[in-house]
Amino acid sequence: MCSLRYIKDIGRTAREEMMSFFPFLSKPVYTPPDFVCIGITDACMLKCKMCQKWKEDIFIKDKANEPTVADWKRAISSLRTLSGNYLQINFGGGEPLLKKEIFELVSFCRQNKFKTNIATNGYLINEEMAKRIADSGLDSVIISLDSLSEETHDYLRGKNGTYRQVMNALELLDKFCNGLYKGICSVIYQKNMEDLLGLEAWVEKDSRINSVYFMAAMQPNNTIPDSRWYEKEEYHQLWPKDPVRASAIISELLNIRKGKSKITNQISQLEAFKLYYQYPAQFVKASQCNMDAALHFSSLGDIFLCYRWQVLGNVKTDDVASVWNSRKAKEARQGIAGCKDNCHFLLNCYFKEGYPFKI
Repeated sequence: MCSLRYIKDIGRTAREEMMSFFPFLSKPVYTPPDFVCIGITDACMLKCKMCQKWKEDIFIKDKANEPTVADWKRAISSLRTLSGNYLQINFGGGEPLLKKEIFELVSFCRQNKFKTNIATNGYLINEEMAKRIADSGLDSVIISLDSLSEETHDYLRGKNGTYRQVMNALELLDKFCNGLYKGICSVIYQKNMEDLLGLEAWVEKDSRINSVYFMAAMQPNNTIPDSRWYEKEEYHQLWPKDPVRASAIISELLNIRKGKSKITNQISQLEAFKLYYQYPAQFVKASQCNMDAALHFSSLGDIFLCYRWQVLGNVKTDDVASVWNSRKAKEARQGIAGCKDNCHFLLNCYFKEGYPFKI
């Protein structure tokens, strides 16, 4: 999958003749982004074991100069000039519902004919919030739920009462948000992996919930990159002690997924999970990844294709469409095309059917 498309080769003579009349066609044409994620805030009220954004940020010291609502609206309007008829804008965090302007931005996206999704821990969804979600026109919400065990979920999320808030949120969204797509997201950890089959069975029976999506454990956010992070004692409740058992549980989820189920993971993705948990150090991609077709925005407005590559611009000062087609973006795409990093984030972020992984 490559977002860099060139004029089809129609023969040297014919092509050169065409270029003499339309010289702009000799330049590469970048297709619209396939995936857009706005990390609207890094703030969060929880203290999740798998995410340390609640601690002082070790990468960003000055968060005072965040984009205004007008900045974000200008970025969304510019994005509209790039995209086709269908594109979903995903709002993430931190906890995006902490952003007081979030529903104004969701409504603005809807006005510009974008689909919208919010990924949330569910903690802030009370009756008032559920009604605001309904009024905003939000298309889908994905709520984190790691176990049907209250103790386990609250432990992983670092705050007592989180499980009950999730259950209350599901009830309120079902009551007030007619037509809202509601999904569950659960990450496969040592602490909860024995609970996942029961969680999946519960989702299948619950008519309020449209889907369940499983993710692989990654190094916690806001920590110094470490390729062997999973070997550290501080993460003993995250990384499975028995990778064979973890693989067996994923195999059971795979068998369920192959039938009629609410699991939205692709089969190739779950197969990749199995290899990852057994051979994390050797797990590598077999070909170019698809991050050249993704567009990411940080809470400070910085624009990236992939966070591992350079900042391309900022929504406070730059036009998104111009950034997407810029020389810096071209250089980032070239870097992504040749990237040899053993990037585990590809397991969860913008996974595409048939994406080739190998040992």
